[in-house]
Amino acid sequence: MKKIYFTLSIVGLLATGCSGSGDNIATEVHNNPPPQPKCETPTSLSFKPLYNIFSWSSNSGQGTGFFEVQYGEQGFTLGSGTVAEVNNTSYSLPLFTGKKYDLYVRKNCGTADGKSNWAGPITILSENTTACVKPEYVHYTTSTSSVYDPTFSATVSWDSDGLSVYEVYLGTSGTPPAPGNGDPINQGQMAVFPNLNKTISYMFYVRKRCANNTYTDVTSQVVKWN
Repeated sequence: MKKIYFTLSIVGLLATGCSGSGDNIATEVHNNPPPQPKCETPTSLSFKPLYNIFSWSSNSGQGTGFFEVQYGEQGFTLGSGTVAEVNNTSYSLPLFTGKKYDLYVRKNCGTADGKSNWAGPITILSENTTACVKPEYVHYTTSTSSVYDPTFSATVSWDSDGLSVYEVYLGTSGTPPAPGNGDPINQGQMAVFPNLNKTISYMFYVRKRCANNTYTDVTSQVVKWN
């Protein structure tokens, strides 16, 4: 019994001797918390499916800077995705319809404050193709006022994302015009050409106008009465 009492006494002395040091460590940690990132992480990530627009919120009072968007197919590893730099809090993503993507964003506050942590991912399913790819599946229908009318009308359609501007051209040349020289069709899915000669075979060309006023390659189609 005396041995047990002696052991407890020693433990009590050790606890008493360390009590002041422990209080000092706790006070030091409280007064000097771990450093936090100076660049605030974006919040409220959202996605607008019709236009494939990725948006977020950011503390505008934190000063100037830009944002880094990184995206890829669902499950990709950060660092292996596609990166885009934007100066506002939204970005129109060039996506393909029917695919799932993971979206991330972080803020770059410059040399002094560095970069924030990545926000995300949010996983989305794209319902529209907004990537810069040339239109496909061109086809057309014809009509005429009567079998005796020497002219006809052609309605040409193609696979469209329903959002972008397409440039079309119809003529007899086997070479398409240079980009920017056709007729723009806003959010186009079809073009109508009246008063065509039934004895002539025409060439139809369509290309998509992409970001920064660039264009895809053309897709062509012969258009004729029969």
